Amino acid sequence: TFDRDLEERIGEAMGIEARAQGSDFFGGVCVNLPRHPGWGRAQETFGEDPCLLGEMGASMVRGLQRHVMACVKHYACNSIEESRFFVDVRIDERTLREVYLPHFKRCVDEGAAGVMSAYNKVSGWYCAQNRHLLRDILKGDWGFAGLVMSDFLWGTRSTVYAALGGLDIEMPLRRYFGRRLERAVRKGTVPEKVGDEAVTRNLRTKAR
Repeated sequence: TFDRDLEERIGEAMGIEARAQGSDFFGGVCVNLPRHPGWGRAQETFGEDPCLLGEMGASMVRGLQRHVMACVKHYACNSIEESRFFVDVRIDERTLREVYLPHFKRCVDEGAAGVMSAYNKVSGWYCAQNRHLLRDILKGDWGFAGLVMSDFLWGTRSTVYAALGGLDIEMPLRRYFGRRLERAVRKGTVPEKVGDEAVTRNLRTKAR
């Protein structure tokens, strides 16, 4: 059933459980639109309709954020399992915005604290360093003020491109950020203001 009130209560229960275990961040509001029956997180999402995905995801965000920060994932076009680390989703702008992104925007408009980028590429660029997705659309068009984090381990593939593309946090280890990012700033390949922006987003979200 697509029961928004029930899903909000589910989100709140999950938020209470997370806080009881000492957590303050929940990285599990999955709103991907499944296109492949073998996709590994099909059971976590809410179906194949962008409107339903957005409404159910927003309900979970509302419930969770009474207690913890909610992170929406996996942004974007993540809908296949075996090739998710290298597949390049070639997509026109209208299909991207009308089919694969409206549900993410709905969750962002609901006030989600974070957005997690996907493993795959979209139109030639890995999502964690995809300037069009992260800077132009998410932070620009939608005015998202929260933090953008990578998917875990293989979600980040570059230091300079990821920083310039709009990634704020590399998870769960500092393979490309950390010392590599510090060197890139010292060399001038990543402007210091890019780091300032990421730090500001992280601290502002935590403070909120």
